[in-house]
Amino acid sequence: MSVDRRRLTADRRLPFAFGGHLFAPIAIYTIVLVAFFLRVYRLGDQNVWWDEGWSIWLSQKDFAWIAWRTAMDEHPPLHYWLLHFWNFVAGTNVFAGRFVSVAFGVLTIALIYRIGNLAKVLKPSQGWVVGMLAALFLATARFHIWWSQDIKNYTPSIFFAFVAVWFGIESWKLEVGNWRARPIWRPIIAYALCAALAMWTHYLAALVLIALNLYAVLVFVRAFYVSRFAHRAFPNLPFAIRNWLIANTLAAALFAPWMYLYLQNAASWSAAPVFDFVLFLQLVATVLPLGVTTNIENYTALTIGMTIIAGLGIFVNSQFAIRNSKPDRANTNSKLRITNHELLFALIVVIPPLLVYALSLTPVAFFAPKIQARYLLVLAPAYAMLLAFGVAFLSRFSRAFAIIAILFVLGANAFVLNDYYAERRLRDEYATLANTINAFARQGDLILLDTDQEWPTFLYYLRYPLDWLGVPNGKPMNASDADALVRRALNRNRAVWLVSNPDALVTDPQKLLQARLAHELPKQLERTIGDKRLVLHAPDTRDWVAIAPENFAPQYARVEKINDTLQLLGFDLPTREVNAGDTLRLVTYWRARLPAQVSVRVTGLVTTSLQMPSGEYLRYENDFAIPPNALGEFALMVNQLELARIHIEPRASATRVNNIAHPTNYRFGDSLHLAGYQLPITNYRAGDTMPITLFWRADQHIEKSYTAFVHLVGAQFNPKHSPSNPLWGQVDRVPSPPTNAWLPGEFVPDAYRIAIDADAPPGKYQIEIGLYDPATGARLPTDTGDAVVIAGIEITR
Repeated sequence: MSVDRRRLTADRRLPFAFGGHLFAPIAIYTIVLVAFFLRVYRLGDQNVWWDEGWSIWLSQKDFAWIAWRTAMDEHPPLHYWLLHFWNFVAGTNVFAGRFVSVAFGVLTIALIYRIGNLAKVLKPSQGWVVGMLAALFLATARFHIWWSQDIKNYTPSIFFAFVAVWFGIESWKLEVGNWRARPIWRPIIAYALCAALAMWTHYLAALVLIALNLYAVLVFVRAFYVSRFAHRAFPNLPFAIRNWLIANTLAAALFAPWMYLYLQNAASWSAAPVFDFVLFLQLVATVLPLGVTTNIENYTALTIGMTIIAGLGIFVNSQFAIRNSKPDRANTNSKLRITNHELLFALIVVIPPLLVYALSLTPVAFFAPKIQARYLLVLAPAYAMLLAFGVAFLSRFSRAFAIIAILFVLGANAFVLNDYYAERRLRDEYATLANTINAFARQGDLILLDTDQEWPTFLYYLRYPLDWLGVPNGKPMNASDADALVRRALNRNRAVWLVSNPDALVTDPQKLLQARLAHELPKQLERTIGDKRLVLHAPDTRDWVAIAPENFAPQYARVEKINDTLQLLGFDLPTREVNAGDTLRLVTYWRARLPAQVSVRVTGLVTTSLQMPSGEYLRYENDFAIPPNALGEFALMVNQLELARIHIEPRASATRVNNIAHPTNYRFGDSLHLAGYQLPITNYRAGDTMPITLFWRADQHIEKSYTAFVHLVGAQFNPKHSPSNPLWGQVDRVPSPPTNAWLPGEFVPDAYRIAIDADAPPGKYQIEIGLYDPATGARLPTDTGDAVVIAGIEITR
């Protein structure tokens, strides 16, 4: 058997090309396994957010109700239907819900490899290498991993859209020279079905289909030109066009029923304020290769490098394809390339962002998407393919260049992934609060959310089936609204659990709702958990240790015999990772035949003891204040029984006092001081951003985490707020690290960026600083009131 040495030499320039027929299966299976591992790693180590809570809540309804509700929403129903079936198999916990996205994300990795085989870049034998590299880049891409670990409809819609791309290429591909009719109904039907499924999952999947069909039109026009003026026959051109028309007509017909229902019920969506186009392009250029959406200016070098690799491959390979699409009239056997897969994936990457931006400018429409980075996720497989094309081009000159490019892409992916996984940490946002209600709720109780901004997140943690009401988020509370809410709550219910979050301090600063409830029913429980507050208003007292059997549902069920009369039945532990200075909350459940005493401790740090009476189901909560200087792994123990291992992250290093530009000594409460600030400049224009760094100091350990505020106060009132509000810029947030993690005597820097209102009139403004309890809104007193003015700035025209 003869060997084409020139072809073998050219192929060897590509990494992994030698022995490709043996290496390819091993490589792609390994890549798929890596993709799966990266997507299940720390899958459950992230709190449920609003959209995830909504998805879980909606998926538990029946099919018809899901369809009716989503017809009034901005997403179609298929993903929620899939979750509805999945709930019966795996339950409604967050790990199971996210696993659906993981499965479709991993399937997309395998799919992009198969699509890459269709891209005959430079040499037909190089298709598998392009597919393998594209799969590798997508498997390790932070952007795709991020949304593969989220209960959203993005990865299913991406998978269906790119299956449609695969079958679309097969359905209307062109052939040169002799051609025989062959059955093509399978790819046509498959394309139509997958295109419809993609649209039934997410409307923005249409962007990929639009780019695909634009590419088909360009190919058909090019083929017509060549056959008409260059005398090269494409005998199946009419059939390819027919297939294209049939496939898209069938896809439209499959989607038409839902589109009709949606248009009958959809509300008008108002677009967000205009997004700066240059900033939008910077966001696209950063988020597609790196999956980074904040502080994108810090990733400029990586962004430029990734863009060069992707752009180099698409530009140079396209030029090569154009040269090869010019037929040699003297030689009818010369190669002719009409299809250009580099152009296809370039269109998928370029056209959709422009369409998203154009749609966002629509004043009022049935679908006007906001500028959200996640809407670009559908383009991630195409971008990975462009990176693979770039490596393929570099391999024409040097195998070393290609390997350097591969290592650069993988190194950039690993760099941003390290930060991504470090941020995936569970926090006790609603777990302890909701579990308190789960343990002590009774039939006839009602939950009143003040405000209802995070109701899907709260309902995820609430297991006890209680009715609930919500105070509309963002609507200022007045006496009549508070009276109406309380009357409605007590119309059918005897007791009310009031759950207040920090937004309630903004909408109801006078606490009208709390006062109205307290007027009707006495308080039986009041406690602060983080930045949230839980109050039970009920006519009679309740036992806060013994719980009813129907309320018994520990997070981790265990049956451990402590002694002959005492059993540990389980425990709740919202998080196993905390920062030094945080509060670690542990709830234990017991069965005691006789009164007993046990020791509960974090080994080497904190110890407490429980004195319990006899009872079948007893519940005890321990809140451990972790010392600010703690670091490392610690055992959580009950007597000699280890329940779990706790990881404590270190504190940030302290700052020396001689680094403070403007020293001060303002006192807050008994032990906190504002030791100084840094303000680079004092002259601004309306719409600018004012950077300021505060330096705090604590005389002793602070047990509570306070929220700091920086207010820009003007001489005139801001008409966008209440009639007597002079704020023209503000930031309220917990310092980093929080106040309960500060070491006595250290100086803690805390940087802020205050956006000055675009309508701020010229004049002088004061910078006002303060601290308050996020649960109650109570400010810490200072020597001059409840806030201090540290400096002034001037806003000019």
